[in-house]
Formats: sequence, structure tokens, C-alpha cells
Amino acid sequence: MLCALLLESGVAFAQARPITAYRGTIGETAVDVMLIHDWQLDGMSGYLVAAGGGPVPLEKTPYRDDAPLLLNVMDDPRLPARTLALQPFAVGARTVTGRAIDLRSRAQQPLRLERVTLFSSDPRIAYDGELLQASADARFQFRVRARKAVGGHSGRVDRITVLDRATGTAVQVLDGLDLVFFGGETLKFADVNGDGVLDFSVTPVRPDDPTRGSEHAHHYVHQASGGYVRDTALDALAVEGVLRFDGQGRVSLRPQRGIDYRAGTIEWRHYRYVTPTQLEFVMRSEERF
Repeated sequence: MLCALLLESGVAFAQARPITAYRGTIGETAVDVMLIHDWQLDGMSGYLVAAGGGPVPLEKTPYRDDAPLLLNVMDDPRLPARTLALQPFAVGARTVTGRAIDLRSRAQQPLRLERVTLFSSDPRIAYDGELLQASADARFQFRVRARKAVGGHSGRVDRITVLDRATGTAVQVLDGLDLVFFGGETLKFADVNGDGVLDFSVTPVRPDDPTRGSEHAHHYVHQASGGYVRDTALDALAVEGVLRFDGQGRVSLRPQRGIDYRAGTIEWRHYRYVTPTQLEFVMRSEERF
């Protein structure tokens, strides 16, 4: 099944939901916890990252700042085995305390989190901090540095750090960037060249309007010898239309002008990576609708 690498473009206020990045402990285990406040639904969700592990979603739950909050840890979406029972706190609180409860054994561990950065679109709030992304590769985690000045609504990313998941150490830094901040989804992931390592795309800031994202993504593809490198050939294809990736190194392009509504057909152009760095044209096809 084809997997689309989504592009969120033309967004004026990209990261609208407040995200508070916390660092702390559950029992003796060091953790990072990102809490995302959905103020429209009065809900709280997020994700949890323990040392050596990948991000684990926290199930969205009704939130009130004067009541305890129970957040299921979705290690297994069919039957959560743990929950975080947090004492009442206001969005962006400096300290959050509570317990982690094993729902099978009912064993409990103390939880204490300290705020690192509050990422908010509120123009009264400035931020300059790093945020772990909500997805990770088997080998890597990803962190972006986002900044926003007082008076602004949307943040901008100037650096991406690739981390070794096992050790937490930085293995690559992509610096000098100017990207739109989409919170934990700033990087959009897919295995583009079929090497088994997740690649990613990002949305650059429009040079003529720093509050909006470009319509054209920048793609970074992993190369065993050089880490993540921007793939300008893939960027050029993305300018022509919608890209889809099958995870096996095959790329399909639906050109913007490839839809014939009178004939009821959609044109596709198909490419494949013959090496992790070399993309070549394979064939054209036509889909009826």
C-alpha cells in the first residue's frame, strides 16, 4: 500500500496547540514527556520517550486544570497496560507530579516532571527550545530547535538533530535551516529509498512571508556513508505534483496537470531508487476514476 509523505503548506499558524516539553523520572527511569493541550476539545494528549525507546503515544483524555488527569500509555493500542495519573496542573505548569500505574499488576511508581520548554502560539509567549519528534526510526530519534519571539504566532525551526536511540547522543546536526514548526510532526517520515531507514520531509518558510510555509517540501534521504542529505532530485519532482512512496524504493508522482476530468483519467509517473542515492524513471501509467 502506498504511503504518502504529507506536506502541510500555506499554514499561517502552524503549531496552534500548546505543547509543553517535560523532562523527569518515572521511578528510576529518565523520561521525556510532551503534553499537548487541545483547547478546542478540552483534551490532553502527547507522547512519552524513555531512554533507548521510541516515542509512545499518550491517549487523548478530557482535561481540567482542577482535576487529576489519567493518560493511558498506548504501548498496545488494543489494551493499554500503563497509565499516568497526574495531579491537577495548569497548562504549561513548571512541575507535574503523579504516579505511573501498571494496569496489570497495579504496581505504582512515583512520577515527577520539570518543564523544559512551553511551545505556544500565544503572542505573549516566546520560546527557544528543542522538541523530540513524535516518530522515530529503529536506530534514530529526531529533535528540532524551534524559536518564536513575543508578538509572533508561529515558530521557525533552524536546526534538526539526529540522535542515536540507544545512547541519546547526537550523530548528525542539520543547521542553518528556516522551516515551519509543526510541533511533534515537523518532520514527515517515510522510507523513501527502500533502505529500511526512515527518511523525512520538511516545510521551508516562504521567503516572501515568514508566517507561512512553502508549497514545496524539502526531502532528506538517509545515506549510509553520509547520514541525512537533502535530495534535490526528489524536491524537483515534488514541485510537479503529489509524491507517494511504497517503502521499497519506488516513488510515484501524480503531476498536478495529470488529471483529465473529461476522460476520467489520472496520469502517474513511476521512479525507483537504483541505489540509495540515485533515482531513475521507470514508466508511466494511467488510472481511471
